[in-house]
Amino acid sequence: MSMVCASTIKPRRRDPLVTGSSSDALLPPEFLLAAMAGCGPDDPVVRLTVRQARSVTSRTDRAALSGALLSGPLVEEAPVWLLEAAVAADLEGEEETHHFGRGSAVAARALGHPSCTPDLRDRTLRRCTPQQLARLGGPGAAEQLATAVAEVVRELGDPPPMCPQLLEEETPVQTMLRQGPLHDAVFEAARDMLPTIPDPGDPEGEDIDDWLDRNRRAHEAWRTMWRRILERQPDRHRELVEWADGTDAERAVRDELLGSLPWAVEPELLTELAAADLKRFDFEILLAQGSRMRRDGADEQQVLDRFAGELSSRTEEELIEFRHRLGLKSTTLLSMGCRAPATWVQRAASGTWRHILNPTEAKDGHRQVAWSASAETLARVATDFAETAVRALPYWEPADRYTATHPDEVVWVRDMLLHLPVVTEDVKTAVRPVVQQARGWLSGYHHALQPRYDHRRRLEEILDIVQRVLADPPPASGMDRHRTALGAPHEVTVRVLAGVSEQTLREYLDRHVGDDSLVEKALLASAAGGYRSGEGFEDVLRRHSAPDEVLLRLTVALRRDLGGGPSWRESWTRLILAGEDTGPGLVRALPAWSALRARGGGYRDAHPLVVSVVRASLGSDQDAWDRFASCPAAYSGPAAWLRLGDLLDAAAKGTPWPKPPAGR
Repeated sequence: MSMVCASTIKPRRRDPLVTGSSSDALLPPEFLLAAMAGCGPDDPVVRLTVRQARSVTSRTDRAALSGALLSGPLVEEAPVWLLEAAVAADLEGEEETHHFGRGSAVAARALGHPSCTPDLRDRTLRRCTPQQLARLGGPGAAEQLATAVAEVVRELGDPPPMCPQLLEEETPVQTMLRQGPLHDAVFEAARDMLPTIPDPGDPEGEDIDDWLDRNRRAHEAWRTMWRRILERQPDRHRELVEWADGTDAERAVRDELLGSLPWAVEPELLTELAAADLKRFDFEILLAQGSRMRRDGADEQQVLDRFAGELSSRTEEELIEFRHRLGLKSTTLLSMGCRAPATWVQRAASGTWRHILNPTEAKDGHRQVAWSASAETLARVATDFAETAVRALPYWEPADRYTATHPDEVVWVRDMLLHLPVVTEDVKTAVRPVVQQARGWLSGYHHALQPRYDHRRRLEEILDIVQRVLADPPPASGMDRHRTALGAPHEVTVRVLAGVSEQTLREYLDRHVGDDSLVEKALLASAAGGYRSGEGFEDVLRRHSAPDEVLLRLTVALRRDLGGGPSWRESWTRLILAGEDTGPGLVRALPAWSALRARGGGYRDAHPLVVSVVRASLGSDQDAWDRFASCPAAYSGPAAWLRLGDLLDAAAKGTPWPKPPAGR
């Protein structure tokens, strides 16, 4: 038996799954990833990939290879060194300038792997930033990893009270919750460690104005914190509402969902939040009734005895508030309680409810929002608010003569009127004093401080809508009824009618049958409102008591009654020539420039009615045709209103050219 030299015996190769050693030349990672797809842990390509994952210098390639191994061939068992390499490649790679955030998926897979030791998991998590913890504790995290992340979060220490500084220098859990969806265990741990409601502190030794301002800013920060979290956790809205019930966060969570992010709230929850908010209004009624009794001379005990039944169902917080208001000695503060319902509705309309009441105007930053709730749901909820606001009207009281003016003091009246299914005479009567006071603020003779220019302009717009609704309540339909409140027929203008749809115009005319003056405005509005169909124009015309003569009268006085630019003249000409009963007399009354350029059946064809009228007037008189060819009709300016018939007569008779028709 021959002996083999010991030096020629090759050493047995050690298992790379155990040692991770490698001396093989590198293959492209993309090739290895494709080649080992669907293979088991003992496949040669898998073993080769393991070795390359250990030796490759690029963190990106190492993370890709490690992730593919841990989610594929080594999903059940993997060496610790590979788990450590995967974590290092993924998390430490975030420090590189070219890293664009892979979501820490490879590290999460490694730390949640069955072979990952508690020590590796714990050491890694305690070195992580809040952003990394959020990514590792995402919705798809393994239970072991999510539990470990939650434990790290709970060990962060007692949460501090909220203050404005924590909006700039967030606590770790604030940052985590703003990253996006989290695993249930991680979310609950982070939620429970959020900053608490602001601590008012002791005002002793501090200027009272400074103390009030500090607390105001702290509570604004408290609401902002919740708004940011709710915005990033849309699937947790109901869960957060239920969790916050009865806690210091209840009011902030509900108000931010209803007032800042209503478009992101699912319809059923939005309806519930709205109903619960309106239910609070009953306490304002009770408060106003008690305050009015006190103002009329009753003592506190008499008021408490009178409302004992109603107070028995109120919360402890409301009872404290009620007793506090009754004990006020200041007549000014007592008067504030007397008008509490109107104040509540006013603040709600300009604050918490502003988006729901005006859904088409709602924007998220500069972007128009898409509502989760349907138009019907929003209209129904807005109607509930309007019907609640009606109950506040008896508690409205004129403001102090030196009170400054703000549009928010009347915007609730506008929104109430626009969303009420029926505006009754009682409502109109109750609203008029509010409008009268606001008009007084704008008159320049009111004792109150005059509003700023922007406030004045907005106030005028609001009052204009209110006045129009009182004169002509719009139908109860649609998400936005602002433009359908057109006002009284004798006050509405052609420009206003030109800005509404044909359907809205028809509904308005249906409500005011027999008003020829209104019909004439509607006819003129057809030319001023862009493209209107011939059918719509004919429908308006049929409503007039003298349809045969009204068009001629309006066309003759077109410059005075309509005015406007070339497009309006062209629209009127198009509508007139499209009529089946248009005769030569009506054609002659049209503006010459527009009539001569009106099209017939084809794009390049003159309208046959116009051609017929011109030929009938000029006949075969060459001089008349030559004179007409040099007539002063023009595209714009006063000469644009010269009537076709007047120019034809002057050309045929050789008389001086007529002057343009008179304007307004």
